[in-house]
Amino acid sequence: MYLSKFLSVLPLLAGLCSAVPHHSKRAVTTGVQLYAYGTNISGLPLYYGVNDGLAYIGDNPPSTYSNLTWDIDSTGSLPWNATISNSSQVGTFYIVTTTSSYEQAGFISKNQTTNITDAATTGFAMFGGQVVYIDDSEYEAQFWAETTSTTGVWSLKWNTDGTSEDNSTPVVIKKTAPSS
Repeated sequence: MYLSKFLSVLPLLAGLCSAVPHHSKRAVTTGVQLYAYGTNISGLPLYYGVNDGLAYIGDNPPSTYSNLTWDIDSTGSLPWNATISNSSQVGTFYIVTTTSSYEQAGFISKNQTTNITDAATTGFAMFGGQVVYIDDSEYEAQFWAETTSTTGVWSLKWNTDGTSEDNSTPVVIKKTAPSS
């Protein structure tokens, strides 16, 4: 008799247990490398400009650029931080999101004293294997590569309107390394 009462209550207990909210951790992946793909840019890595704190795409750039690894948040709610090859954190990745802007992406260091107007440091996520920026529930991928005076090096730009710009091409930023 007691066993049958216990067994009749068992489904109720199981239902209550499944109603308890599960707290999920934010998925931050560390040590990620990012690559740009576009016209004449076939999976080139992103670099940190040592002299200016800006983001670049390069094919064996000179010593004024450093290799990066990234700590990326899959939810879009946390900033993406980057570290250079000597394990020093360079800062938080940003893009400028002002209407009609075409600005170079870069990094805000912990010690930086000047503000960058309209810099977005959160909202980045991976969608379909590529980096996107989430703006009011819209997924945007407006990264562009602009030629520099250094052969094989491009400035990584954010092109808010996606309009064609001189000496530049749209690029997709991915975690996928180029095949050898």
